Amino acid sequence: MKNRILDCYRILRVWFRRLSGTEPSVAVTRTMACEFVGNNYCGWGVPKGILTPQSIVVDVGLGEDISFSQALIARYDCHVHGFDPTPRAIRYVESLGQKNFILHTLGVAAHAGRAEFFLPNNEAHVSGTLLKSAHTGRATMSVELIDLEALLGLVGAKELCMLKLDIEGAEYDLIMSDTFSKVAGRIRVLCVEFHHRWSEIGPQATIEAVDRLRKLGFECVWRNVRTNEEFAFVR
Repeated sequence: MKNRILDCYRILRVWFRRLSGTEPSVAVTRTMACEFVGNNYCGWGVPKGILTPQSIVVDVGLGEDISFSQALIARYDCHVHGFDPTPRAIRYVESLGQKNFILHTLGVAAHAGRAEFFLPNNEAHVSGTLLKSAHTGRATMSVELIDLEALLGLVGAKELCMLKLDIEGAEYDLIMSDTFSKVAGRIRVLCVEFHHRWSEIGPQATIEAVDRLRKLGFECVWRNVRTNEEFAFVR
């Protein structure tokens, strides 16, 4: 009962924020049967009938929660390639020994090469980011980045059945990049967590990113009504 009340509060809060313009309003533009995969903190609505045991899924941004990938593997017996350069995330994933999960200790971004990675100021948190913000940057590390074109070569795939991006604000530059435009036609399903809640980003960045996705042929088929941050697109 308590969880239901909390969910209703979150839904109403998002609704009022969308009306006031402090939250982006992203419409579901294609009706498609979806099933929720993962947990309440790391889950997406996934279109039914697309994933098979032969599907290649890429999960970018792991942290210490790969329940989404674990649920996909359990349900569809598919293979998932996970990417995260954060030391804590690497240790966590390696400790699991998850079947059908291949870990790559690299970041994925708009451009390849070495980059400064900003770690969270709160040591209880795990997710680093390429963006310096109010809650990151007291500690940094150097990480190796690859772009999506190199990623496809690394995982040995002509196309991805699903790409999940939870990359702490770097999703905007990635979606706007020339490389993303080049490989967009090779991605069937795109699951994204947008970070417009960050004061350094704001709702307009998500509106522009979604507009870019639409121009590249992606349609929104699911959004998380509780958070208005997680979305699924199909091309």
